[in-house]
Amino acid sequence: MKLGAALSRLKSEKSQLARMIQIRKDTMYVKEGKRPAFDVKELTDRINEKIDDIRKLKIQIMRTNLETKADDITLAEAIVKVGDLRSKLANLSELIKLDRSDWLWGRKEKEVEYIPQVDEKIVEDEIKELEKEKVKLDNEIQKSNWTVDLIE
Repeated sequence: MKLGAALSRLKSEKSQLARMIQIRKDTMYVKEGKRPAFDVKELTDRINEKIDDIRKLKIQIMRTNLETKADDITLAEAIVKVGDLRSKLANLSELIKLDRSDWLWGRKEKEVEYIPQVDEKIVEDEIKELEKEKVKLDNEIQKSNWTVDLIE
């Protein structure tokens, strides 16, 4: 099985688990004299099996990510790095998304000039470079997901 297929399966398994937990919760109590739609004990056993299956799949995925290289680093490192890049990008984007309506619509006698401490063009250029790096890593990760076999 390819890594990408395992990731898709993991998502599906987690979704099934969530539905099973919700069904168990919804059928825990039944009106006296009524027959429950599901047996809670049986459902709990199936939930526990599903949790075990998900854990095993997660471990295989993690092992594969740790042992597979993408762009001279492991997939695990690339995934962490992409997360860091996204965080940096979000923080830098906030620097240049300031609300300037007070600057534009303030009264003349109370106008205060705000001067950025760093040229916004420099921040924009850094954002562009980080975006390029993030896209490159994302592409490497996706390529690996659909070409690398899951480690058993």
